Amino acid sequence: MGNYAQRLANLRNRRLGIDPIAVLSKSAHFAEAASLTEAYETRSKSEATKYALGAMQALEPQYTQTSIQEGDRVRNQLSTGLQQIGIPVAFEYQGSVPLDIHIRFASDIDLLVLHAGFVTVDWSGPRSTTYSHLGGSVVEDMLRLRRECECILERQFPAVTVDKSGAKSIALSGGSLRRKVDVVPSHWHDTAMYQATLAKHDREVRILHRDERTLITNRPFLHMKRIDDKNLVTNGGAKKVIRLLKNLKQDSDQNIRLTSYDIAALVWHFDDDTLNKPFYLELSLIAETQRHLQTLVNSPQYAIGLTVPDGSRKILDSSEKFPALQRLKLEVDRLAADIASELKPQSIFGNYEAIQRSLMESYVL
Repeated sequence: MGNYAQRLANLRNRRLGIDPIAVLSKSAHFAEAASLTEAYETRSKSEATKYALGAMQALEPQYTQTSIQEGDRVRNQLSTGLQQIGIPVAFEYQGSVPLDIHIRFASDIDLLVLHAGFVTVDWSGPRSTTYSHLGGSVVEDMLRLRRECECILERQFPAVTVDKSGAKSIALSGGSLRRKVDVVPSHWHDTAMYQATLAKHDREVRILHRDERTLITNRPFLHMKRIDDKNLVTNGGAKKVIRLLKNLKQDSDQNIRLTSYDIAALVWHFDDDTLNKPFYLELSLIAETQRHLQTLVNSPQYAIGLTVPDGSRKILDSSEKFPALQRLKLEVDRLAADIASELKPQSIFGNYEAIQRSLMESYVL
């Protein structure tokens, strides 16, 4: 049996923002959060079960909204400053926060700053003749956008740490900001598919890599739409499993080198029907997750061939990721066995089928 008292403490700290700094500062937030009881904490007295239930739940909406508000503060300063010097821009959010699969009270938020003075175009698209050819260098325009963003942020947020070392983003933290904000200079690329559908998820983003002076293709809105669609048809089950796996990775004493993006992509490949469970059968999601990961580990060639939801790359695209998948599966196996042991303490669970059956048949209200 794992140390679920510590894991529950870690989970609570992540979800409520209770950390040593908050304790020392005796902040109003710490006093409020320390006395708060979340719903999952009252659904079971057993520690492994309580941890699993909590690990699957979304954060309270007000915590997510705070991340958006801090992103908006940065966005507003950039919008005003860039407009004053004649650089038109648009803004979008990407990543775990807008998808609601983040697991931390103080989750970072990614702010795309999209140069609106131009778009690049797939000239084979059905609307390509409606675009104008403009002179100039896209890379030079993007480098100027990056430089001006850095200047504005340092000027408007003097107490904030503005870390300019990243090649693809500017990281803001500390000072008056309640969340870390990553500012990502980028621009739109209108694909042939986007020209046909005019659907936002079919539009690509090109992100500046400052050091290499290149532009990197990204499809954040296709990824987000496909995860959201998966979650819709699974009645919320897909995102519960994503959060569960992210929390297990965070609390593991092993080095599980899979990103949040990788984990979401793996769950996207799970069968829809198996993730569609009512609230009172949430523990069965652990059994289904265990089964899906077992299939992947038993079929390395199949697992290695899986692509991310937007089709841009393989999920397990480096030699370290399949072993990481194996380690993540072991974390799920341990959790499943420990919950089964809690559910029927007089029974001996020596096999996979017994653990699966116990989780699939368990009701928690």
